[in-house]
Amino acid sequence: MKRAALIALLFTAACASHGNGDIGSGAAPLGALAGSEWVMLSEADGETPPTIVFAQDRASGHAGCNRWFGAASASDQGLEFSGIGLTRMMCPPPLMETESAFTTVLNETRGFRVENGELVLYDIGGTDLARFRRTN
Repeated sequence: MKRAALIALLFTAACASHGNGDIGSGAAPLGALAGSEWVMLSEADGETPPTIVFAQDRASGHAGCNRWFGAASASDQGLEFSGIGLTRMMCPPPLMETESAFTTVLNETRGFRVENGELVLYDIGGTDLARFRRTN
């Protein structure tokens, strides 16, 4: 029991110690995205789609199976996620595939736009990666 409490305490301390250092020197707060919550538009029935919750310089949410968290930085229309971490539950293969695809989207995101009320994430070449609907 004591060992589990110690591990939980160390994990919490490690997560708390990651501040703006993960973001990079040219990072900016998320501006208008801060405080917004989004759910990915999905065609799959019966599964909970991934979500993004933006804070000042962080983002988190549900990745399909696990919770995710990481740093986020924005500049003009640029957007990047870094230091992405996930809880480590195992789920059925379709949910794990959703999670893998979603974390790829996060890692490849270099920009965003809001189009017809939807958040669109795109890569360095301008190719759309995913669309989200605001939930708050």
